[in-house]
Amino acid sequence: MRRIFTRWGLPRRIRVDNGFPWGPGSELPPAMALWWMGLGIEVLWTPPRHPQANGQVERFHGLLDHWGEPARCANPSAWQRQVDWVVQTQREAYPAVEGTSRWEAYPTLRQGGRPYHPAHETQEWDLARVEAYLAQGVWPRRVDQVGRITLYNRPYGVGRAYAGQQVWVRFEAATHMWVIRGAEGQEWARHPAQEIALETICRLEVSQVKPSRRKRARQNLVADVAA
Repeated sequence: MRRIFTRWGLPRRIRVDNGFPWGPGSELPPAMALWWMGLGIEVLWTPPRHPQANGQVERFHGLLDHWGEPARCANPSAWQRQVDWVVQTQREAYPAVEGTSRWEAYPTLRQGGRPYHPAHETQEWDLARVEAYLAQGVWPRRVDQVGRITLYNRPYGVGRAYAGQQVWVRFEAATHMWVIRGAEGQEWARHPAQEIALETICRLEVSQVKPSRRKRARQNLVADVAA
């Protein structure tokens, strides 16, 4: 994404579906979306199970296979070159708008979006944008048997007395805390939102990785290197 933004600039908005790593459906926004928000990009999620809401992108999936002919590519590098060719052809040569290419019909594409450079990201990235978005939401959770809920895979205590009950979580921007309330709006607990920080979001490390998954990731990396 940083290479794309460096080449084309920052867009005003990005439309994505609800799959990983975009999320969120009814869930908390994942790290990628939070990172975009901090850069001042509006994130638009299509309705779940409605691919027609993003029809141009869905259509391109089929076009990529039809034009790109992946079965003819000898290796991943060859497929990447073919993908690059398809994208450039569809953008700059294919007659899509009254006989002209998209490149010709929409000259602002050449200008790109807002300037972006990775070296200046921390100066331009704004946590307040993320906080403002999160403050608008509310997320349901079910308290487990030991009185906890999880947010971004981290356990937060609510109290054993509330085991099995549904709670509602809000982000309080003024205090930078998760506020946990019962069904009738009464506050049951609050905790610092430690994962909502520039360092964790820009490294895409908002969600805590379980030890078992971290071990599997290391094993897969070793296997890849050995191969």
